[in-house]
Amino acid sequence: MVAGAMLLGGCAVGTDTPRHAFDFDAQDDSPGVEVLNYQYGTSRLPGVRPSADALEHNDVPQQTDVYGAMRRGDFLYVKWRVQATGKLYEDRVDLRSRLPRNLDDYRIHFAIDGSQLYVYLISPEKVTGLCPDDPGLAYKRTPRQKRIFIMYCSRKIKQIYPD
Repeated sequence: MVAGAMLLGGCAVGTDTPRHAFDFDAQDDSPGVEVLNYQYGTSRLPGVRPSADALEHNDVPQQTDVYGAMRRGDFLYVKWRVQATGKLYEDRVDLRSRLPRNLDDYRIHFAIDGSQLYVYLISPEKVTGLCPDDPGLAYKRTPRQKRIFIMYCSRKIKQIYPD
């Protein structure tokens, strides 16, 4: 497991560089899947895409967590292999109409279930009644969703892809 947590300072320049996060964890959220490539927008910040060296050596990190002032991603590209079948998949999601105007403190998170990519928008807005120790927990989720919704249970979560 590669630890990809990075704290980025407010050194980004430009008008559309909100302080937000991009992350995924294939090992926990997408069992049986190997991420081969990914890219969140056109930013060159470490963690929003694998390094050229990682791609060249087929050593793409299976998790990342980047937070800070960074360019708003207008797309998310992911390429992956389903380990049981060896089948390759890739998807490119247009994020321009899916992200809120004010992206400060939001988190863009993706997970994969077989041939399907899922993208979640995790709000900074706090909610109650969704954490496992809360008595209001009354929903059923797939195993992939359970981890995401448990990890971020105190936040408002919206699946933004697929529609």
